[in-house]
Amino acid sequence: MRKFMGSIPLATACLLVVGTSATIHGDDLGSNVNRQLAQARAATARYHDVDAAIADGYVSVGVNPFEGDAVEYVNFALVDCTLDVRHPEALRYVNSGNGLRLVALEYSIPMACPGAPPEGFLPGVGEWESEMVAPVWTLAAYVWSGDSQ
Repeated sequence: MRKFMGSIPLATACLLVVGTSATIHGDDLGSNVNRQLAQARAATARYHDVDAAIADGYVSVGVNPFEGDAVEYVNFALVDCTLDVRHPEALRYVNSGNGLRLVALEYSIPMACPGAPPEGFLPGVGEWESEMVAPVWTLAAYVWSGDSQ
């Protein structure tokens, strides 16, 4: 596995999560993608408790004004040339009456990786977008919210 984040400044890396968003309804995605989304939900259900996310290496990079004031948590150790629906590189939370509420998973891959953006990863869920402030591709999947943020 090729690590990437150590070679760019932290301020730039923190901005990697400004990305595209998609609302997940499960319609017309196909059984394979729906299975992957179910795996993503099962693997990340524990992150409804932000302390569990922190314990697993996710760090807050603060409020993201480009995403409806969502609070972003990134696990920089996961930002490499490997994508796994069960291990999103970032988590997106919104403030609610009871603290933070998990609404989306974000997948990121450095542009230096071969084949990026990955066409076969969660097809139909959203579109990969290049970041203007960091050399990564990102995809946000709103698996925990019925509406985009």
